[in-house]
Amino acid sequence: MDKGLSEKEILNIISEKTKKDFTYDCGRILSSMCSKPHRLGIRIYTECIEKNMADPFLFPSCSYFEREVVEMLGELLSSRDPHGFMVSGGTEANIIAMWVALKERRISNPEVIAPKSAHFSMDKASSLLGFRLVKIDLNHNFQVDIGKVEGAVTEKTVALVGVAGSTGLGVVDPIPELADIAMENNLYLHVDAAFGGLVLPFMEELGYDAPDFDFKLPSVCSIAVDPHKVGLAPIPSGCILFRDQSYMEKTRFKLSYKTRETCFQNTVLGTRPCASVIATWAVLKHLGREGFRSIVSNCLELTRFLCSEMKKLRAVKLVTEPTMNIVGIETDVDVVEVAEQMRKRGWGLTLYDDYIRVVLMPHLSVETIKNFINDLETVIKNIERGVKDESFGKCQGQGRSC
Repeated sequence: MDKGLSEKEILNIISEKTKKDFTYDCGRILSSMCSKPHRLGIRIYTECIEKNMADPFLFPSCSYFEREVVEMLGELLSSRDPHGFMVSGGTEANIIAMWVALKERRISNPEVIAPKSAHFSMDKASSLLGFRLVKIDLNHNFQVDIGKVEGAVTEKTVALVGVAGSTGLGVVDPIPELADIAMENNLYLHVDAAFGGLVLPFMEELGYDAPDFDFKLPSVCSIAVDPHKVGLAPIPSGCILFRDQSYMEKTRFKLSYKTRETCFQNTVLGTRPCASVIATWAVLKHLGREGFRSIVSNCLELTRFLCSEMKKLRAVKLVTEPTMNIVGIETDVDVVEVAEQMRKRGWGLTLYDDYIRVVLMPHLSVETIKNFINDLETVIKNIERGVKDESFGKCQGQGRSC
């Protein structure tokens, strides 16, 4: 294209192409582990959009804000001396953790043990880093089977992985038991708390049962946590935290250009947006623990309400009692058909093999959940009676903003 388009033409194209996208303001997104970023975070992100974490000479403030975020998240996750980096999200954090684990124990044909419920980023890490990923079955509580983990440890094992908030059901693996196995076998233990890392600590403060999963356990070497999930930070905003600084040095690379101080990088990405780092800092500072307790409390109340209403319906049941604000819903009729009909009614849903996942996030309300339940009941009844549902499109053609 020789001649550029006008600003008006560009905006028209974008408007046209995105009009079918859901928005969090719509309130009908039930599938996402993210939510609409906090308004302050959005403002800071746009104001700091030009800042590059990879250039500390031009943007020296970036390292300050990164250290501050790491310290705040580390304190939340029971670290007295937190170390780590801001990254693009849980996937990069998990890859870096496995990279460090392999560096810690250099052996040929290494293996990493993880639950079958582990995030698919572990498969990416396996492919990129060349280790064999040993996937362990889950028990009746949808947690990794500890007995099978013990049986899978060999001289080739370099690391164990536990999940604190599984993608499908929000289940927390028995991290204390994994920590014991790691200590007995001198193994690296990584906890993927991309979702649960900013939910579980506040659950404990609110008086809910919250399992131990963080640096309280001496064998935990690293933790992944995503502020762009329940932390309401703009995407991309993830963090990898380490127990001590020695782990960070395993992926340390000296930059080729020179400043007064020698500069290094430790993450997968080189150029990194500092805007999301500063925005995360702003949201964490602005809300404080009190603000996050309120957010998590609201999400958990919505979860309890949804579960109580689900139990009243004849043709649905919960896959398991939720650990946090993620609910799996099974149906007596074809769940694929149910999900498809609900999507046609304008609901943003995630379908797993045999259940629908609902994530109760800050952008949702009691009214939204009531509407969801009513539509779900109607859809199931229509499917049972073989009635074609024509009442589609509640959000169609409105940019899903309703």
